[in-house]
Amino acid sequence: MRSEAQEQYRYARKKARKVFTKRRIKQLKAYVPSLDEYVNEQKCSIVELGNIDVPTDLIVGTRTASRQLSFAYNFMPLLDERSEFAYKWIKVCEHHLSETGITDPPEAFEYLGKFYIGEGNKRVSVLKSYGAAFITLNVKRLIPEKSERREIQLYYEFLDFYKLSKLYSIQFSQPGYYKRLIKYLGYQEDHVWTRHERIVLVGFYERLSAELSRKKIQANHADCLVALLEMYTYDFLTSMTDRQLDKVISEHKVRLAYGKGFYTIECIADMENSVLYSSSVAQALKDVDFLISAGDLSADYLEYIVTLTNKPLFYIHGNHDDHYDVKPPGGCICIDDDLIVYQGIRILGLGGSFRYSNAKYQYTELEMKRRIRKLFFKIKKTGGVDIVVTHAPIKGYGDLPDYAHQGFECFLKLLEDLKPRFWFYGHVHINYASNLPRLHAYKNTMIVNVTDRYRAKY
Repeated sequence: MRSEAQEQYRYARKKARKVFTKRRIKQLKAYVPSLDEYVNEQKCSIVELGNIDVPTDLIVGTRTASRQLSFAYNFMPLLDERSEFAYKWIKVCEHHLSETGITDPPEAFEYLGKFYIGEGNKRVSVLKSYGAAFITLNVKRLIPEKSERREIQLYYEFLDFYKLSKLYSIQFSQPGYYKRLIKYLGYQEDHVWTRHERIVLVGFYERLSAELSRKKIQANHADCLVALLEMYTYDFLTSMTDRQLDKVISEHKVRLAYGKGFYTIECIADMENSVLYSSSVAQALKDVDFLISAGDLSADYLEYIVTLTNKPLFYIHGNHDDHYDVKPPGGCICIDDDLIVYQGIRILGLGGSFRYSNAKYQYTELEMKRRIRKLFFKIKKTGGVDIVVTHAPIKGYGDLPDYAHQGFECFLKLLEDLKPRFWFYGHVHINYASNLPRLHAYKNTMIVNVTDRYRAKY
């Protein structure tokens, strides 16, 4: 048993030195973190939680800085095998290998959902070296005062979630996700979870997390869980085989990389909306991820929206937007004659209308074809397009018979070639005719006249 424990120490120390060296090269913190570095315990309230089975990945550091130099960032031992520290580590390992095993839970402090060991660092290190998924800890929770800091606000959301679920495994990086998870699971907000409900969810989450890690998706894995629940039901996901889960993750890999299932997009064009041009705009757009302007709106209007909401806004030129050349909308991003990728969504922009006068942002059919041709390389490089934004409509889809409001025929071929999920356009005001449709469908593409405002889920 002694020789086996010594061999385990050599194995653990090798892992420690590997992680330590890599992090030093990258100029990252190489020693295990200490709680002293992050928090003044005297400014926190303390709650005794007793013994809890804690996911090993959440055990991240020691309570005091004096202990951290013995361990690398992965909690593996760094000191020489002949040191007193190594002797004690090996004795703990021998105890772990005995018939009784390690039964005395290490003492730990939980702060913002992470655990720092007060007494029992070697016990944790030994168990981690053997790949333990959970370690029983005697936990004291340090609760900071409420503040505007994002991490504090997220933590208070977690505390409400924990009261009902008793789960530490699932921790989100985005506000509102705890309530969304409960909603997608089909529970009431005050539902107290059963042991079976915890086991089923954690079991699926561990499968999902392992697959996301295998595919090198860096997003918060809990965020990815909610993203999938926005697209599929909980029962359907939990019934999937590993092969089916692998296929679903591969299909949505780009979105999952940002921990998003659906994006809420506010599209605007042609007409200024009184709600969006008021002090209530931030409230009106609080659930929106980003905005798209399809043209013919004043620069002041667009600037007002982005200033009060702090949301990204992508725009193209309408046929009346030559004033942008003198004063472009500040804080907004022009995507005219461009293809941009925002959080995995590929957006193509082509502004202007059919030529009916000598204005700058008007084009003949041939001129529009040439503009499209210049974008072919970018389209090929990104592997396709998810959203097309034009000011003018597609020929036969929402256009009018008069010369100024006709659609481009070359858009039809672009639509067929790209097969985007959405095609947003403006120019043809909805009030031009009483029966003018806002929505058209072409195969799997939704073609939308976004005059005034239109909200889409993607």
